[in-house]
Amino acid sequence: MILALIESQQTNGSFDGIIAWIYGFDKRIWESLLQAIPNTKNVMLYHIKGSSSYLKNDYTKSYLPSYIIYREVKLGFIIEGNNFSRWLTNNEIAQGIIDAIKEELPVKHVGVFEPWNLRP
Repeated sequence: MILALIESQQTNGSFDGIIAWIYGFDKRIWESLLQAIPNTKNVMLYHIKGSSSYLKNDYTKSYLPSYIIYREVKLGFIIEGNNFSRWLTNNEIAQGIIDAIKEELPVKHVGVFEPWNLRP
């Protein structure tokens, strides 16, 4: 991943934003990602998270440098009818991310997270 980001910048120039769907909270993953991000300008980082992030505290923001503008997109689920739920479709996920970018909110929820017992 890191080499691909570096090569892309060498070919296309630096970027203003990153959309990253990273599982887990291992600081080493973030340190690797940050090595590929130029620190000469502010970069928007959209961190895509699964539904379980709704229940967990995440300390990702605490170890990001000041030139990273951090945004979260939390993916939930859809309730259809009585007690039937499903995961978000690829189109719903993509639209949620697009909306998050347009709305410039610190945290964007896509779908619902409650009632948790209806999670698929």
